[in-house]
Amino acid sequence: MEKKGIDISHHQGDIDFEKLKGNIDFAMVRTSYGSFYEDRKYKQNIQGLQRVGIPYGLYHFSYATNVSDAKKEAKGFINLIKNYNPTYPVVIDIESSDRTNNVSKDTLINIVKTICNEIEEAGYYVMIYANLDYLNNKLNESSLDKYDKWLAQWSNKPTYNKTFGMWQYSSKGSIPGIKGNVDLNIAYKDYPSIIKEKKLNNYNNNVDNNNDNNEENNTNIINYVVKKGDTLIKIATKYKTTYQVLESYNNILNPNKIYPGQIIKIPWNLEIKPTSYVVKKGDSLSSIAKKYGVNWKTLYEKNKSVIGKNPNVIKPGQVLNI
Repeated sequence: MEKKGIDISHHQGDIDFEKLKGNIDFAMVRTSYGSFYEDRKYKQNIQGLQRVGIPYGLYHFSYATNVSDAKKEAKGFINLIKNYNPTYPVVIDIESSDRTNNVSKDTLINIVKTICNEIEEAGYYVMIYANLDYLNNKLNESSLDKYDKWLAQWSNKPTYNKTFGMWQYSSKGSIPGIKGNVDLNIAYKDYPSIIKEKKLNNYNNNVDNNNDNNEENNTNIINYVVKKGDTLIKIATKYKTTYQVLESYNNILNPNKIYPGQIIKIPWNLEIKPTSYVVKKGDSLSSIAKKYGVNWKTLYEKNKSVIGKNPNVIKPGQVLNI
């Protein structure tokens, strides 16, 4: 069997997923790169694919130059994807960059083995993405043969002489719903069936794929959006906890480096209530009010300028003061 797919990141901009549906069988979504930066479109892309029912996999572009960095990247990647159920592989993307060009072959192999092992032990179907040169000359090691490969070779036919499960054959594809070029892929395996049978990729978790993060529905979690000037200590103090708790809970690799727009998950001290709430599909003013123990009329008065004249109509994405 062969399935047609694409891989997407913020480079594709805003995608019209309704137009995309019917033109591809799957998509691979970049979630992150380096240690540790989130792709700014990954949540939007996953939500869009889920909404129209297109199966997807997830990948991380590694910048690791040693095993220590590799472990940090793997843990960050695993933490980022723990709330999703990808039915295609979870991939480590290994290719040349300014940071990794001088990494030796032996070190690179150890980096890949380390990341793959961490991902596999976390319960995911792991795959390695690399181009033909890397697979033939840098990653041609028998200890890596057990991991599935995603071959990048932009040509009329693949010439890699080992087994591979996916082939990226073009970087200049054109697909309805995407402006500009997009990478084109073929999958040779029935990954959804394989992953389901092996119960991998969070198969046993009760993850709600209609939400960007199922923890948002958990009243024991506060999602705090980092603002300019914030520090982890400052946030911890505000919510009557410690920076060590937040560092551990969010798998933050360097507590001195947080950035505006980053979401910090805070275990809810019941003495502290969130100051804001982002409306989701299916919410009503009364359900939000009940969740946070306030009167819906009071909530409406606080947010009249956001909601408008009709308290019965609230829209996903609106930010309400609690």
